[in-house]
Amino acid sequence: MSPEEIQSVLNFLLRYGFEGVIAGLVVFLLVKYFLPGYLSQKGKNLATKEDISEITKEIEEVKSTYSQIMETFKAQHQLRLAAVEKRLQAHQEAFCLWRKINGALGTEHLPGIIRECDEWWGNNSLYLEAEPRRAFLEAWVSAKDLKWYQENSEASLVSKCYQQINYAGEAITKAVELPRLNELIDTKEPNKSMQPTAKASAD
Repeated sequence: MSPEEIQSVLNFLLRYGFEGVIAGLVVFLLVKYFLPGYLSQKGKNLATKEDISEITKEIEEVKSTYSQIMETFKAQHQLRLAAVEKRLQAHQEAFCLWRKINGALGTEHLPGIIRECDEWWGNNSLYLEAEPRRAFLEAWVSAKDLKWYQENSEASLVSKCYQQINYAGEAITKAVELPRLNELIDTKEPNKSMQPTAKASAD
């Protein structure tokens, strides 16, 4: 060490004293060894908090989406139940009108029933299934035209009218047909517990 450097060290010690030197060493050690680790850990903690915040946000978004889907599903389910009841009622009413048509063919009551069918059709036809809707419309229109065809000797058209009138009842019935009781029971493998045992048969 040169004389100038020794003189600089002595001047520093004389100026700040031994306590200043110790404090400087402590600050140096803190800056060199502790501060980088501390900053690194703080960075990790900050990153972890940000990750947790992002994950929490995504979970909340998923919950919100799921809740909206469930509400939509419930609303659609309730609408379907209401529509099923109304559709059954519409098919029953159409069947009753169809029976009225059959009972009034060739009588003076038919025009009034045709008007009733026309009015009912405007208010309820959308509740019918596609095939019964078409068949019922053709039935009461055919009933309206039947007399004219008969008076003008249109035998083929008269026959077609009767066919369309008759088919409407079949189409309406088929659309709301309930499953048969034996379709609800497994007939392939009968309940063995209900079968008599060999001993019971012998008795």
